[in-house]
Amino acid sequence: MLAAYLCLLTFAPADLPAKVTRVAYGVPHITAPSLTDAFEGMGYAVAQDRLWQMENSRRVALGTLAEVLGPEAASSDREILRSGYTYEELDAQFAKLPADIRAAFDAYARGVNAWISEAKAAGTLPAGYAQHGFEPAPWTARDSVAIAVRLYQQFGRGGAGEIRNMALLGYLGSMAKLKGRELDIFDDLAWQNDPRSTTTLSKQDESANPPAIFAPFDRKVTESHQALLPKLSVLELLPGVRLAERTESTRIAELVAAPFKVGSYAIVVDAKRSANGRALLLSGPQMGFRAPSIVHEVGIAVPGQTLVGADVPGVPGVIVGHTDHLAWGLTSGVADTDDVFVAELAAADHYRWGSETRPIETVRRTLKIKGRDDETIIQRRTHLGPIVLEPRSAKVVFIRRAGAAQREMESMRALFGLYAAKSVSEADAAGHHATANFNVFVADTKGNIGYRFAGLVPVRAAGIDPRLPTPADPKFDWRGFVSPDQMPSSINPRSGVLINWNNKPVSWWPNGDTPAWGRIFRDSLLRTGLDKPKLAMADLEYAIWQVARQDYNYAAFASHLKGIDPDLDAFDGRMLAGDPAAGLYRRFFDEIRVELFAGAVGSFLTPDNFRLALQPSLMLDALEGRTKFDYLANRKSADIVKAAWVRVAAARQDEGYPDNLRFAPPSIGVPEEPAIPYSDRGTVIQIVEMFQSPRGRNVLTPGVAETGPHSRDQAPLARAWTYKPMLVPKP
Repeated sequence: MLAAYLCLLTFAPADLPAKVTRVAYGVPHITAPSLTDAFEGMGYAVAQDRLWQMENSRRVALGTLAEVLGPEAASSDREILRSGYTYEELDAQFAKLPADIRAAFDAYARGVNAWISEAKAAGTLPAGYAQHGFEPAPWTARDSVAIAVRLYQQFGRGGAGEIRNMALLGYLGSMAKLKGRELDIFDDLAWQNDPRSTTTLSKQDESANPPAIFAPFDRKVTESHQALLPKLSVLELLPGVRLAERTESTRIAELVAAPFKVGSYAIVVDAKRSANGRALLLSGPQMGFRAPSIVHEVGIAVPGQTLVGADVPGVPGVIVGHTDHLAWGLTSGVADTDDVFVAELAAADHYRWGSETRPIETVRRTLKIKGRDDETIIQRRTHLGPIVLEPRSAKVVFIRRAGAAQREMESMRALFGLYAAKSVSEADAAGHHATANFNVFVADTKGNIGYRFAGLVPVRAAGIDPRLPTPADPKFDWRGFVSPDQMPSSINPRSGVLINWNNKPVSWWPNGDTPAWGRIFRDSLLRTGLDKPKLAMADLEYAIWQVARQDYNYAAFASHLKGIDPDLDAFDGRMLAGDPAAGLYRRFFDEIRVELFAGAVGSFLTPDNFRLALQPSLMLDALEGRTKFDYLANRKSADIVKAAWVRVAAARQDEGYPDNLRFAPPSIGVPEEPAIPYSDRGTVIQIVEMFQSPRGRNVLTPGVAETGPHSRDQAPLARAWTYKPMLVPKP
């Protein structure tokens, strides 16, 4: 461990306009005469650490992975080529960026290429190149743009679940035993706004007059909307669900350690609420755990400015971190930013937009597959976006429309604006430029804190149900976007603390097409222990340590579980490794879901779909008789619980107790080391105290590099829930 702190080495070619110094744990520190020059040094340093990961990431984003990895990656490439941007469109987004950001991307590419040239000459390219029989092509700004666009599309947008909901309604409608009650069940499963949901901003910090930006709808609207949709089978709709949600490219991205997962938590405390009188910020982007880590870390110093924090390999910039004046964290916003529209075909190559007929644009792209013939991938487009489903039994097409379509890269203006901001108010102004949907949290050295729900959220027409595909007609078209002034935000909220784990921003914000926010949500665990009059950094650290071990549903269901079994009576919701009571509870919880719903709605085709559709908030409402449909079926909640327990008890006896129920929590896999339990934490966790100069600590699991001593030297820190200093370079 001591060796990691003593390793201070400098690497850089003579013609690089920046100096790269390796400090503790191999973290690169870059000093340069300007920020543009620093980004050239950053490209060089990140390529040293993660070139093979960067190679895979750009190929996932561009749809060219099968060209080098072979047929196993072809499904991901097909998905990207059928729904993604052309090279010309990526270049067009880049061309619209301000000159300083374009310069940063170009400089970063020069730095990457400097390392590629050096590694080629020295024969030290990552082993993956020789293994798969190719060498890296020069890095370009387009490669970085492709990775950034995909990142914003994954983490900064939501929705497009309308095909899934249409399939759900079709599935329910096919069940004769429901006798026309399918819309009641649909309303239960896809609720719009639960006033019991926890929110980032408390009622006292909300606007006194919330903007009327979400058109209300009732059962009559749902029925009239449903009548406008084509009648299709569930099996016809499922391919559209997979393409709309980019299922295959996400699966392959996880395998090659490219960004694949969305999540994140954040806590920020102002000076008045802080025990030491200084603002505090904790940020934990949850982007999954792979080796190498999904993220990297870097420190930059130029005259008059420092920048320290986590970056995404392949993209210039720091996604969470701090400067001399400001610290910030991001969590995914989960707003309904995208919609699926359904249009009637007027001919094979034309669709109807209301009474108007418009041509379908055809984009032909080549999919290269190592060891196989090339394939031609045809992407069919409308003015609303790419077609994601063309069912054979009906002359219609389903189209994904994204709020930030062709505008994802504008969010770089917001990110780079944070680097220049010297106060919370300046940071909030920078957030107005964000097109991707994030919760943005900031703290400055004056003790102020701020929050903004950022991004482009459509204003939908009245007369439609936002849970279902929108008919392609101008009268149902979007009415623009929610303006930055109408988006939830606050500077120095009255409570003095802001807490978010992808939860609802304010009480009046609806779910849209996906029932994400309900009476039970995981952020309630973060709030436990943070209701003290004064909060210290230790309180924030303990909060995230606690939630990694705790089941967030338990507190809501505890009263229903008591008196069933002595092991459960002693259980308190902590999902500790090896604890049979935790395994018993998990199985019991699943059986309660089955007992409540299986008789009414069946299996939803697969067990995974069953668990996904029937969320804990709905389970609790059903047990308490608060749903439109009577899932109790004239039974009492205690009868449901007892019936579920009978099956658990029988299984426990048949399979052997307690060994078969020992709980194994999700873990972080680290090469050549025992797995690290309790992975419900940030991929990187940063903790910053806002002194006159911010002081930060962080941990990035398993390490900063993809090979060598720094590839897993932070795993011991993660295993012990400890952190290292975020060292600040000296200009």
